[in-house]
Amino acid sequence: MKVNVKKFCATFSLIGLVCAAADGQAATNRQAPVSLFNGVDEVAFACTTSKTFVNIPGMSRSFNQGAGAAEEVISMLQGSFSFTPTSPFDTAFVRLLIDNVVQGPGDQVPILSTDGTSITSAVGFNWQSPPLAPGAHTARVQWRTDLGSEMCVDARSLIVLHR
Repeated sequence: MKVNVKKFCATFSLIGLVCAAADGQAATNRQAPVSLFNGVDEVAFACTTSKTFVNIPGMSRSFNQGAGAAEEVISMLQGSFSFTPTSPFDTAFVRLLIDNVVQGPGDQVPILSTDGTSITSAVGFNWQSPPLAPGAHTARVQWRTDLGSEMCVDARSLIVLHR
């Protein structure tokens, strides 16, 4: 029996693509007008060993969403983070809240030490909110570790892009 190699490869390539697409998670696409930003910078060194989420000092910013339909906002955090795990299994996390509601994609891992050694790194995060109604809102960044190791941040900024 003679096998047409081109048809064989094309068929299995197509099956592979369909299976990969079915297994993957769809991206969330958003679009919104941006005409303003509110931001805050902080340079005071701060640390936490909290196992529950607590506010990162200085990383809270109020903003007013412009009149009209509810629209998404973009929040961006940049900071010089360090993490000194007491266990190679500890992990540090950050998250963004707007009006005390956790924003997607949820908890983020800023620094991960795979061998238990201390790491310092400049790290950045972006969050896209669901549509927010016009009016006053507050964005706040929180942090924690799983096992209580020390996580610190030095220079940092939070910027909220909105309408």
